[in-house]
Amino acid sequence: MEELTPQNKHEEHLVQVLLAKMQGVPVEYKRGADWCRAVPDSVSLNTEYRIAPQSTPLPITRNMWRKISKKWKYAAMDKDGEVYFYINEPYADKYGGCWNASSNEYCRSVLFFNIDGINWRLSLTERPEDV
Repeated sequence: MEELTPQNKHEEHLVQVLLAKMQGVPVEYKRGADWCRAVPDSVSLNTEYRIAPQSTPLPITRNMWRKISKKWKYAAMDKDGEVYFYINEPYADKYGGCWNASSNEYCRSVLFFNIDGINWRLSLTERPEDV
């Protein structure tokens, strides 16, 4: 049998999506205006897919974490660029442009971070365990 190769950009993209799924890389599909996590074992030719964006942690050094109370386990940046610390893992409110916590235990950061190029939705940063 002759080896098949992608014949256009759409086919090449689908090959990349298939490879991502086979290698355990998260893939998302578009539903309306939102991107949703795709199941790993199926592909529909009429669906728009993308390889899921990877998180972009905030540039908080280990030295900075040492200066922050150990009770704060997470940090995240809201859409407006403000950084907050959380005791429990927050979740992104995609409509409000901010991170929310199931508890009201959070505080605004007084530290300055270079946030250039960081997507707020991907900014969740977990404190290193040994700091």
